[in-house]
Amino acid sequence: MNAPSFDPATAYLAAGFLYVIMPLAAWVVMGKSRTVAAGVWCGGSLALGMASLLLSFRTPDMPGWVAFVVMNAFFYGGNLMHVVGLRMELGQRSAWRMAMLVGVAVLGVQEFFRVVLDSPVLRLSWVLLAMGALFSWTAWQAWQLHKIEDSSSAKWLAQVYVFGAVATLVRAARVLLGMSSTDPLAVNWDSVLTTSSLFVMSVFGSVAILGLYLERSTRKHVANEVAMRSQQTSQLLGQQIANLDRQRSMGELAGAMAHEMAQPLTVVSVELGLMRHEMRAAEDARQGQVEHILAHVERVASVLKGIRNFIQPAKPDFKPVNVPGVVQDVLQLLPTHEPQDALDIQVHTDVMTPMVMGDAVQLSQVLLNVLRNAVQSQEPGKPVHIRIHVQSAGERLQVVVEDDGPGFSAQVLASTDVAFSSTKKDGMGIGLSISRRIAVQHGGTLLWRNRDQGSGAQVVLELPVWMGSKGEK
Repeated sequence: MNAPSFDPATAYLAAGFLYVIMPLAAWVVMGKSRTVAAGVWCGGSLALGMASLLLSFRTPDMPGWVAFVVMNAFFYGGNLMHVVGLRMELGQRSAWRMAMLVGVAVLGVQEFFRVVLDSPVLRLSWVLLAMGALFSWTAWQAWQLHKIEDSSSAKWLAQVYVFGAVATLVRAARVLLGMSSTDPLAVNWDSVLTTSSLFVMSVFGSVAILGLYLERSTRKHVANEVAMRSQQTSQLLGQQIANLDRQRSMGELAGAMAHEMAQPLTVVSVELGLMRHEMRAAEDARQGQVEHILAHVERVASVLKGIRNFIQPAKPDFKPVNVPGVVQDVLQLLPTHEPQDALDIQVHTDVMTPMVMGDAVQLSQVLLNVLRNAVQSQEPGKPVHIRIHVQSAGERLQVVVEDDGPGFSAQVLASTDVAFSSTKKDGMGIGLSISRRIAVQHGGTLLWRNRDQGSGAQVVLELPVWMGSKGEK
């Protein structure tokens, strides 16, 4: 049955022009998003366009090597370039050698049917079967790309080439069964179906590839925005922790100094009091000087008492805090503080409710102090291995930090108050003291010890689990 008002040669000519124009337009629109894979795809479309143009101009007088060998070489080569391009997009080997071998093998079988067997039915059936297989291969690669990137454009590309594969394979079956003409330029419904599939693939295929790169560009832009916001948030958290660390360090330092200085001043005050009492009894003329000195000592003591009363830690801003989230935030801050060539940190979380009621910034300060100590205690040039385990202990949550460094000194392990006890030559020894105080303010504990199974330190931060609507633990 003939299809009225339809000229296959004109249809192939139009499809050929579209196959040439559309990839060129897509290539221009891509701009900076162009890749080698995109270039391979566009090159394959140009090859298919050349094949369609040659088919539209084919005449009985055209040499066989042009009408069959060159034309179908463009067809096979263009489709194989599409496959190679998609393989590159998937991160697979480009497999140019495999593509060339497949193309030569398919072309060789075609020429065997055409020249040796002189069978137009087998020749055209084979050509259509090969084209359908290549279209299917392209569709499969596009579908894999869709699953990996969740790209609607890749999904459209897969569907377009499925349509092309079905149309081509249907015609191959009809030719093999003697239900269709062996002349690709014959005016019939098979030609309408074949040329329609070429139209669809030439237009929508190029549009889908362009859409794929536009989607990637959009995702990249969004990812950059998210990364920038995340970096800003991390920087803000880092500044808050640094400020809090400095404030608490100065507070601990001033408080400890006031405490330490108050003891000798008390002794001096007592001695001066006794001396004044004896001078009064002996009517010593230097009594006034002693009283003057004693007045200054009492004044200094009152100043130190005021400092100690003034240095009180601010009330934390307690809110529900996701502990694994705090761990991840601190890990993003750690490299900016402690650049290491070989820093291996492993995090394991095995709790169903990893929430506590607390101040996220202060808890971040505790973990940052612990991790920083673990990194700084390691020998220079030696890899640092740190394991962080978030686990449950009844109605409490534990964050266990272990390293493979030298461990804590006997001085730190034996001291109940670790202020001014440090294993670092430039450390003031107040980091663990501050961290313990924060843990206590959160209703928890901070313990440190050396690992039983070998070298290295272990620090355990234990906090009450927040149970939400069930109440605070």
